[in-house]
Amino acid sequence: MDGKTVMMDEILEQPGLLTSLRDTREKWTRPFTDLCKGHRFEKVVFVGNGSPYYAGCTLRYAAERCLHAHAEAVMAGAFSHHGSFDASGSIDPSRILLVCPAETGHSRGQVDAARRARALGIPAACTTLNPSGVLARECDVVLAKPGAGERSVAATKHQTTALYLVLTCLVEAGRALGNLSDDQYGRYVRALDAVPDHVSESIGRSVAWFEENEVRLMRTPAFFLVGYGANVGTVMEGALKFYETHERPTYAFELEETLHGPFRALHKDDMVLLLSAEAGAERDRMALLANAATRYCDNLVTIQSDRQAAACDPLIIASSDVEDVCAIEYLIPFQVISALLADRVGIDVTIPKVSELDPVMLPAYED
Repeated sequence: MDGKTVMMDEILEQPGLLTSLRDTREKWTRPFTDLCKGHRFEKVVFVGNGSPYYAGCTLRYAAERCLHAHAEAVMAGAFSHHGSFDASGSIDPSRILLVCPAETGHSRGQVDAARRARALGIPAACTTLNPSGVLARECDVVLAKPGAGERSVAATKHQTTALYLVLTCLVEAGRALGNLSDDQYGRYVRALDAVPDHVSESIGRSVAWFEENEVRLMRTPAFFLVGYGANVGTVMEGALKFYETHERPTYAFELEETLHGPFRALHKDDMVLLLSAEAGAERDRMALLANAATRYCDNLVTIQSDRQAAACDPLIIASSDVEDVCAIEYLIPFQVISALLADRVGIDVTIPKVSELDPVMLPAYED
């Protein structure tokens, strides 16, 4: 297999993996739901570096909505050296939940956080490819990711499945705890059930958009990705995919933060990708920004669903536009663009470029 096509091949695996999770939801959500019913958590801490941290940034709002608990996402390195599960000491440890949305389950920061949690009597849950590995052994609930490991250095399918696993568990727990009404639960479940089909359709649409816009993408010197709500985690993950693959400068911002300095670095030939996701005041303000910023940049693209009236220069995907759930769907165009742009510029995404750092920094444990 040509190494330059591997990442796209893995992106194409996602609908099947998500379908397998959707169709077995009742089985794998039950342990998490039982854990939440038994503890009635007051606080949820998401810990991770890179993609797992961005997953936490995406999922924290759903955790608050579904569990009625305060939720925060913390970088694993910062948590190891400076963080606390409860600095005030006011919460019973058994009512704090650690969530590690891991990939392989080897990262030191997450394993160390889970070991600290166990020592303090704090329950922990994780996603992992290794359900009997070093991280899994420290956790009360282990959500096993389907599929094989990533061959590309830029992970795609395992970020998507981690988001789906944890978000579905949160929704089921929210229903079991009585925190979601019938209407709220039904809306979430319908949106989650549609994700595999939406991801499949969005892959095709994103490929078509890339092919139509390949010339200007190849000429783009830098990218600005802008999101709001749960989709701030989406643009952070999208930026990671961009500079892991085609290696061009890429910046991710929350909608309002663009007005506090970042756009001073924006040039006419850069590209701005604006996520127009769930309806509300933020989507309205995103539209205002898109219209006003055209004087500063020639390449403003609005990523939106086919449920919305088409904006000027849109990249249209398939999405329910339901908060939290849509963050999975809006991640797809970033994955596709990064994979195809890397291929066009001739970068082999199977080759790690900084592998010499691992023996020095030792970022992972062995199983």
